[in-house]
Amino acid sequence: MYDTADELLREIMAGEDSLLDWKEVVFKGNQARFVAKGPDSGNRATVEMAKDLCCFANTEGGVIVFGVRKDRERIGISEEQMEDFQQFIVNVAQNNIEPPMGHLLLFDRVLLPDTSGTLRLCLKLEIKKAFYSVHAPKGRRPYWRIADHCHEMTLEQQARAFERRGMMAPFEERPVFSAKMENLESERFNAYYEVRYDMQMEAAGVTYDRLLQNLKLAAQDESGALHPTGLGVLLFASRPEQWVSGAYVDIVAYEGENADADKQRDAKIIRGTVVEQIERTMEYLRVSPLVPVAAIKDERGRLDQPGYSLRALQEAVVNAIVHRDYSIQGAQVRIFLFADRIEVTNPGKLHNTLSPADLFAGCQPVRRNQMLAGFLRDYNSPLTGRSYMEGRGEGFLTMVRECERLSSRRPTLEIIGDSVKLTIWAATSNTEK
Repeated sequence: MYDTADELLREIMAGEDSLLDWKEVVFKGNQARFVAKGPDSGNRATVEMAKDLCCFANTEGGVIVFGVRKDRERIGISEEQMEDFQQFIVNVAQNNIEPPMGHLLLFDRVLLPDTSGTLRLCLKLEIKKAFYSVHAPKGRRPYWRIADHCHEMTLEQQARAFERRGMMAPFEERPVFSAKMENLESERFNAYYEVRYDMQMEAAGVTYDRLLQNLKLAAQDESGALHPTGLGVLLFASRPEQWVSGAYVDIVAYEGENADADKQRDAKIIRGTVVEQIERTMEYLRVSPLVPVAAIKDERGRLDQPGYSLRALQEAVVNAIVHRDYSIQGAQVRIFLFADRIEVTNPGKLHNTLSPADLFAGCQPVRRNQMLAGFLRDYNSPLTGRSYMEGRGEGFLTMVRECERLSSRRPTLEIIGDSVKLTIWAATSNTEK
């Protein structure tokens, strides 16, 4: 936008509008101050900068030129102070705005003539339109730009803005701005591709980046840079929790039937891709001596039996990891082991209007993470030899039947705050004294 100095200068002389603003910058030591343009300005540079950045990003984007006086005279910024000033803007964008918007900023140092013809060093800051988020200064409502002024959005305007932007798009499809393309491990993807399509990736006839975009594993941000999507990070990054908060499984085993920290017997964090989390969690539940067994005693003597159906546990683990709400920050799948039960809790309520009664009645579920579930159809369980996600919505009732067969107790499903807790009861021992 305004790609040449002549074009930018013509726009400045025409005056501020929906796409253009300018500011005179003064410094007190290394601290930037803006010369007030009106009664609502002042020298609260951080607050004013955060508001202006949000205004442009939430509307159609735009340009702010720093080093221009209120009367349009170009006075510039000294070269010695330019670096600190650019860093100030980046710090505001990353630390004083929710969500951070540093990826939307493009900096360009330009030489603009003042009225005497002397060239002055100014800073042109282009703010890209936000396609995936609505941004707000921390602790404030979002702003947007109308004509040449910033205005705080009403709740109705916020709702419309959310609807128009990618915030209404599934988490899976949105780019993870903090992740880089190299964080997706190409070896993992190549192995998946060869199994899924029975051909090597080079035979696909498209570039690696384009292939990732076609499969919704990568997407462009507003500046055109490519990032992994939430789906890509969960499937093909070895440590997805580095970019998706809480993308791991927390296992804790307790002595007895209550969650008592003094009686904690074991704790383990299961990391890795979504598939690895499932496999490693199931391996823990399969071999751990802390998972109880049931004993039957008859004329043949004592016979130990499984305390749980591994097939039922797998269904519970897969559902928790695949269907959880990954947009909830800082919350992870939790599995608590007790003497009489296993509790599996995942972040996010049941999706859409689904209720626990619907699931027990055999209702076909509407999945929150449709594409993630689709990818899981291409991975087979070492336990059953069949796909983790078979796509017919039969898994939940299969789990119920397995639990009732072994323990004679139906599992319980509860909505607790913004989470779902599934309780599977252990088979009871039947021994003669």
